[in-house]
Amino acid sequence: MELIVTKDAVYKNRWDHFMITNVNGNHLQLSDWLASYESYGFDYELVLIIENDKILGGFGAVIAKFSFFKFYCIPGGPIAVNNTIEILKKLVEEIPIQAKKYKACYLQMNAPILHNSILFDEMKSTMDNFQIGNSFKYVYTSNGLNWLDFKKYNASDEILLDFKSSVRRDIRNAERKETQIRFLKTESDIKNAYDLCLLNAKNNNYSLRDWNSFKPTIMSLINKNWSECIASYKDGIMKGAIFIVKSGNYYTYILGGTIKEKPDLLTGHLLQWEAIKFSFEQDCDGYNLSLGGSEGVKEFKQSFVSEQVFYQNSKYHLILKPRIFNFFLFFEKK
Repeated sequence: MELIVTKDAVYKNRWDHFMITNVNGNHLQLSDWLASYESYGFDYELVLIIENDKILGGFGAVIAKFSFFKFYCIPGGPIAVNNTIEILKKLVEEIPIQAKKYKACYLQMNAPILHNSILFDEMKSTMDNFQIGNSFKYVYTSNGLNWLDFKKYNASDEILLDFKSSVRRDIRNAERKETQIRFLKTESDIKNAYDLCLLNAKNNNYSLRDWNSFKPTIMSLINKNWSECIASYKDGIMKGAIFIVKSGNYYTYILGGTIKEKPDLLTGHLLQWEAIKFSFEQDCDGYNLSLGGSEGVKEFKQSFVSEQVFYQNSKYHLILKPRIFNFFLFFEKK
């Protein structure tokens, strides 16, 4: 086995394919997603274990920088084939080594482990100095999945029948309103969709990156067919759009927006249904509506009869330079 640290394009492509096909793959570990932090002045790298030219495991790390403060953050890893404990141990041992190369004062990881609460218990000898939880909030991490499992379905119509009656009614009403669904590919169309999401964020008092900083990420993912922008139109006017990203053989809903008007075109329900149908037709294992959002958004997501599945024993951190890190916390607070 060989351990390599790289940003080489060949290895990035191999790693991305590993993230797409591995059951624990996470879109936060895709090379394009890691590279998106460069717009903040951060850096990133891949740490991979290779054998016979095949990736056995690895992680992508964001190197966050504020003035002379540096932080080493792994938003969705490490990840190994079949959760092989020896590979995971080797990767965890490597995390502090890499963090110290950058003179980081702090490191954190968030391994996307589902239904396996004892996995990290088996690794305690490797993690004696680690503490539970993540204290650095400027590199996004997920708490789990809002999971719609496809395993018991033979056709998409069977999925629809499992939704709440009100959701089925809204989807069917939306389909009768003669809206057109398009999978957008051109930069101008995708920018219009993102502008709608920005407007939705502004109206609901939450923030999104501006288009110029997010454009390289989303356009690269869409061009590789690892992400989709699905939009609805009425009389040639865009009424709503959502963005989904693939990893772990499923798509994750990452953001969206709709125009609020009367009569209600029920665009939100229709777009999620189109994403679910598309995921099913792509032979995915399921669809992740994602966790979080306002109470209204959470209620909307749960109406699709998804199951909230949380990562277990996955968030850990290590303070490498206590004085500097404590100074950062003081600086951040003030």
